[in-house]
Amino acid sequence: MRSKNKRKYTLFIATVIVLILFMVPFYMLVVNSFKSTAEFLKNPFALPQSLVLDNFFTAVERMNFGKSLFNTAFITVTAVAVNMIVTSMTGYLFARKKWKVNKIIFIAFLASMVAPFQVYMIPLVRIYAGLLGFSNNLMMVAYVAVGLNVPFAVFLYSGFVEGIPVELDEAALIDGCGFTRTFFYIIMPLLKPIIITVTVFVAMGVWNDFLMSSLFLTKTETKTLAIAIKTFLTNHSAEYAPMMAGLFLSVLPVLIFYLIGQKYIIEGVIAGSVKG
Repeated sequence: MRSKNKRKYTLFIATVIVLILFMVPFYMLVVNSFKSTAEFLKNPFALPQSLVLDNFFTAVERMNFGKSLFNTAFITVTAVAVNMIVTSMTGYLFARKKWKVNKIIFIAFLASMVAPFQVYMIPLVRIYAGLLGFSNNLMMVAYVAVGLNVPFAVFLYSGFVEGIPVELDEAALIDGCGFTRTFFYIIMPLLKPIIITVTVFVAMGVWNDFLMSSLFLTKTETKTLAIAIKTFLTNHSAEYAPMMAGLFLSVLPVLIFYLIGQKYIIEGVIAGSVKG
């Protein structure tokens, strides 16, 4: 009995420590958003002596926040929507059709997950931004984002569909449903947990992306929030306080999204991890 209670206390303490470690960066972000740059440099962990709200006005103006927010949201929503439709159907096809070519493509997907983006970022830029002239094109960035997230999403969807009984497909076929109708009317409603899981991972990755977006988006009117933050960094100085305010404004939409849909997100992640 004592050993069981001891394990509980140990687990609780470990959880609290991990929570603190994860919350410290967010604490620093919020606190330093209301300081001056001089206060930040003096002690980034201390509470602000007075609230400097001008940081937020400076961040909104310098980052062209409204346009940057729209660009980021457009790329994220487009990438998530296209990724969900394409990869869920592909995962269903791989799970149900055991063709040799499917196995080869699936292995290729798994292999591509090993290679980091830095390996093929130069060919991507040379082909799409150079040869095809799609530089500063939001749709092109969303297209590349979809491609980068396809292997991981297909892997999750395929594993989840494997846990759905094939008898459902057979019953739908007897009722006259084809392969496509079976997916949209029978299978896709059952994919809600894994759809939420994949959506969270893909959306977070695309929203916070800096490297890939910075390679394609160079004009002020096409910059995303992650790129616009760099406005406060120059070769000779850095405006840390307005930059912190800009970072806080950048993560605020994601926080609101989590607060509104946290019930469905948690349920989806748990169900997806267990069944997948």
